Amino acid sequence: MMFDPMHDSTPDHPYRNAPAPSAFDPERTRVPYDGQTRMRLTTWSGLAHARIVIDPAARDLIAIESGDGPRPRIRLAAGEIALSWRVSFGDWLRDVFTPGVNDLAIVLHPAVEWTIAIRGGLSHLDCDLSAGAVARIDVAGGCSNVLFDLPLPTTKVPIRISGGASRVGLRRPAEAGVAVGVGGGLAMLQLDDRGFDAIGGAARFDTGNVGSGTPHYELSIHGGASDLAIERT
Repeated sequence: MMFDPMHDSTPDHPYRNAPAPSAFDPERTRVPYDGQTRMRLTTWSGLAHARIVIDPAARDLIAIESGDGPRPRIRLAAGEIALSWRVSFGDWLRDVFTPGVNDLAIVLHPAVEWTIAIRGGLSHLDCDLSAGAVARIDVAGGCSNVLFDLPLPTTKVPIRISGGASRVGLRRPAEAGVAVGVGGGLAMLQLDDRGFDAIGGAARFDTGNVGSGTPHYELSIHGGASDLAIERT
């Protein structure tokens, strides 16, 4: 059974750790849609206790709801939206003692093909991209308690995770193939109806329908992995 990344209360906030890019407007939490067809969403300081969703009813290119938590700084350049957070000591204390209370929601426009790039790691993320199109997902800094809901691919779509992965789930349409490559060892993989236990070193698995010309997802994890679940919807 697929886990829910939002229901684990372990306090882990990697978005505090990395430096933020300059030239942000801290007052903006929405960017209007202006006919863009391809965009890259980048966070320079990771994400924790958050949700990213492609909403079929969205009218903005991106809309961010922070609740009572700190608001991100947003920079829009040609083909890229970059997010970062400047967290005060008071914000840090509140998140340490009440983790997950101020969950962040990032809503994306459905007419855009999105690349998602996370620098600084992921923790407790629900990423529902099933209503749109995805070109690529890159996570640097590792991830834990993360669930990706993915659309039907139209080409080979890379998903790269560096820094290790723990309790990561991937759901995709039944006809979409998936190839999985893990470096650094693996403990517990559920790949549709097949289960794998501990494997040392590098390992590779696939669902069988991942030929060179066949649209599919290519999941690559560097740094070891544990408790992976890949399922059909």
